[in-house]
Amino acid sequence: MEQEIFPLFLREIKEQPRVLANTLAQYLGPGYHLKMIRPPLDDISLKKINKVYLTASGTSFHAALTARYFIEELAELPTVVEQASECGQHQLLVDNSTLAITVSQSGRSKGTLEAMELAEKKGALTLALVNEPDSPLAALARGRVTTLAGRVLTPSSIKAFTSQTLVLALLAFRLAQAAGLGGQGLRDELQSLERLPETVRRALNASEESVGEVALDLLKYDRLFILASGDLLPMVYEGALKMKEVARHFTEGSSAGEFGHGPLAIAGPRTPVILLSFNDRRNDAVHRDLAQELKKRGSPLVIVTEDGPRRNEALLTLADRFILLPQAPPRFRPLVALIPLQLLACRVGQLKGLDVDDPGGNLYRAAYSPPEEEGSLDFPDSKDRRRLVS
Repeated sequence: MEQEIFPLFLREIKEQPRVLANTLAQYLGPGYHLKMIRPPLDDISLKKINKVYLTASGTSFHAALTARYFIEELAELPTVVEQASECGQHQLLVDNSTLAITVSQSGRSKGTLEAMELAEKKGALTLALVNEPDSPLAALARGRVTTLAGRVLTPSSIKAFTSQTLVLALLAFRLAQAAGLGGQGLRDELQSLERLPETVRRALNASEESVGEVALDLLKYDRLFILASGDLLPMVYEGALKMKEVARHFTEGSSAGEFGHGPLAIAGPRTPVILLSFNDRRNDAVHRDLAQELKKRGSPLVIVTEDGPRRNEALLTLADRFILLPQAPPRFRPLVALIPLQLLACRVGQLKGLDVDDPGGNLYRAAYSPPEEEGSLDFPDSKDRRRLVS
């Protein structure tokens, strides 16, 4: 019996648990030893590193922003993250003690290639993180690490972003190991990663119904703010990008702490806000005060938080709607928090009657010419839908 036609965009969202599991199987060995030991990721090379410089564009840039939290907290290395298109606009302060990582889905974007070339000229230890191992970017770098997203089905990066984020996190663990940091705590965190694919799968199941209700509400409005703090902040940038790109819905991602420094003036009955707020003593008071102020001003408020012991009951009493997610390993909550935002972009786009598989937001799409074989980064015709058959 033939069932509903599923957009490729939605299929990519649902493939994320498998991609995470494949990535862990590739790079996390027996005894939780990382299988990232070839140059330039061998101990001798990594012990010389005193700074990390990350460049990327679009969705990959948000993965790089997330990596900064991992690298600075785990490896205790100062980390700079820059959009690839801005790399040549100032004095680039990298040298042979800098690990320069360029992150790209296709490895063909002009901006990322130029950023890599510039880092090479400055003598940095260059590393390409790509989904296509035979790409020009991989050829330029001294080393490469391949993400394992498989064949990318739509121009809007979904599972490639997930794989990039996890691989960058594993690189942070690798840097910490090379520096002799972390000890048993590092091993325990790596062990907790085994739960991540199943947690993301549960997040998909848990959030679909609530996301559908929020999507129907958003059709009444022409703008949206998504807010968060700390390591969840890159997820609101990514969620806002997907809402603009796929649902063509004006959305701005912002720091919850910074929202009260000007943007709050826009708050009101015509300005819905989604707040990602997992229990965190550093941010609970800021989020509570902000939610109270938003309610005073009449902004429709959606809270995304964890269920169970970490459930933020104080915030939920202020919410017009809420989305509850399963508990995740604390350092990897961003990948779980992003799930409802991806689903929301897809659902809003569908409700608007848009082709979510061909959003047309990539100015540089014509510049890509990846191969056609399975595992490549080709963009199939938007009419090519995968039917689920029972």
